[in-house]
Amino acid sequence: MQPSVLPLDRLIGPVHAAQFINSLVGDLITQDLLAESVAYRLVCEGVLAGDPFLLADPGQAWALRPGTTDPAPGLLLVIRRDTDQLTVEDGHGQRHRIPVCALKTYELDQWFWARDGEPTS
Repeated sequence: MQPSVLPLDRLIGPVHAAQFINSLVGDLITQDLLAESVAYRLVCEGVLAGDPFLLADPGQAWALRPGTTDPAPGLLLVIRRDTDQLTVEDGHGQRHRIPVCALKTYELDQWFWARDGEPTS
């Protein structure tokens, strides 16, 4: 069953979504030496699938996917990203370092910086 994913343009607006996607495409072209069409396809497929390796960014809130169990369900706010590690804050205000892959049981729910028009860092 395909997880339900809120379209990126509805979360952060079409301009921010295009900028974010173009940045990811540029990274794949530069770092992985992929053709633009291949990089664009991979990024679009990943974004539509809610892939945290592509999407995880500071200022986001990730909610536990429906039907998934977790010892501490709720929202995780992404504070910082270092390659494949995240610093997140849980619903109790506690900060934790987790691997990006831990977000597989979560889905992107909100992107706070987009509301103000300014990214957080």
